[in-house]
Formats: sequence, structure tokens, C-alpha cells
Amino acid sequence: MPKKALYKVLSILVVAAVFVVGVWLGRLYSAAGGPGASAVQRFGSTVARQVRQLWEAPPTPTVASRYSPNVPCISLEELKEKLDAGAEVVVVDVRSKEEFDQGHIPGAISIPYSEIEARYRELPRDKEIVTCCARC
Repeated sequence: MPKKALYKVLSILVVAAVFVVGVWLGRLYSAAGGPGASAVQRFGSTVARQVRQLWEAPPTPTVASRYSPNVPCISLEELKEKLDAGAEVVVVDVRSKEEFDQGHIPGAISIPYSEIEARYRELPRDKEIVTCCARC
């Protein structure tokens, strides 16, 4: 078994053991009415959440999360709802001009990614700006 897999299994076992002890102590303190009962139970819940996170697959990274975790993302459905509701949203398509001409969101502005730094001043500052980089 590779070392990395062994470490992961051992860390999960340690966390699980701490969880079991935390639950046991929480029940013991609760039965006794001890003042630390709620703290021990919260500790057990935290450990349980961490164990679940270790076993769950990590979320699929988006382009935005690869570059900056603070970049908000919007789904195509959410964008459509905003546009249908008449929200003041500017859609900027950053694909090449050829890809834009093949199909794009109605009303979108074409500013290829390679031109963003030179043309960003064309965008309004008082409206929400949504960029898209895939054929919609």
C-alpha cells in the first residue's frame, strides 16, 4: 500500500476513534448533567463532519476557482432568470470572434480574452458584468 493511502487511512481511523470517544463522553456528561456536555457534543459533531469530508469526493474545480477562490460564479440558468427579469446585466463573451460568430447569448458583447486588458474600459461600471467562455 502506498504511503499516501496508508496515511489517509490512518488519519481517518484516528479521527473516527476521536469521534467515538467524543460521542461516548458527550453521552456520559449529558447523563450526568455536566457543564461540559454541550461542548463535547459539538466537538463530536465537528469530528463527524470532518470524517464525512474526508470520504466525500472533492468538488469539481471551475475555471474561476483555479485562478481565484473569490470569483463568484453564476449558472446559465441563473443568468437566464436575471436576463428574463430585466436585470441590468452585461454579458461579455471572452471567446474568439470566430467562436462568438458561431453562436452566443443574445445581447452579449464580444471581447476576446486576449483583448480584455486593452478593452475593459468599454464596460459600464454601474452594471453587473457576467463573463462567459463556453458556447451557450
